[in-house]
Amino acid sequence: MSTVLRRLPRLVLLAFALAVLGAVLLALAAGPVAAQAQSAKEIDGTVAQKWEPREVQIQPGQSVTFKVTGAPPHPVQSGDGSNLAGDGKFDTSACSQAKMGKVGDSCTIRFPKAGTFPYFCAIHISVGMTGVIQVGAASGTTTTAPQNGGAGGNVVATPSTGGVAPPGKPAVYYAGYGLVAGGVLLALFAFASYVRFAPGFRRENR
Repeated sequence: MSTVLRRLPRLVLLAFALAVLGAVLLALAAGPVAAQAQSAKEIDGTVAQKWEPREVQIQPGQSVTFKVTGAPPHPVQSGDGSNLAGDGKFDTSACSQAKMGKVGDSCTIRFPKAGTFPYFCAIHISVGMTGVIQVGAASGTTTTAPQNGGAGGNVVATPSTGGVAPPGKPAVYYAGYGLVAGGVLLALFAFASYVRFAPGFRRENR
């Protein structure tokens, strides 16, 4: 038996081990990736009459949960505060004063499309309770909610540095695919070697 045939069992075991290790890495990576895709950011309306955090970055399809943690009520309205009726860029019906009137109340809004969405507290806009939700990568200009509050406050457009890149898949995810592919290729090489060198596959000389 040739040297190649003697090494085939070890090649097959190595191919199997690589494929199994790759599958394990993919399984480990799938959890964080799925959680990242489904996670919702939380913005708290605090006793200081501020939103914390004031600005959040999410991806299209993700949600933002507004929660009253102090100094209620904190009804959420879409817009920069220059129009107390809001700008209607996203639906705030689930975050009305009746539903955000006491500590512990919360509401969740899903953002299916990319864009920049300023928001404010309809009660405390005069003290600067405003913020911005960035869905997807930022565009060339970013609308910043007025820091000093007050209806009629100016909206400042500041240059963007390119926006925040969407969260990527962890390196272990690609390593898993690489190991699986390596295992498959090694198994194919072992099979081809067996076909090439095994006595049963040799053609009789005529």
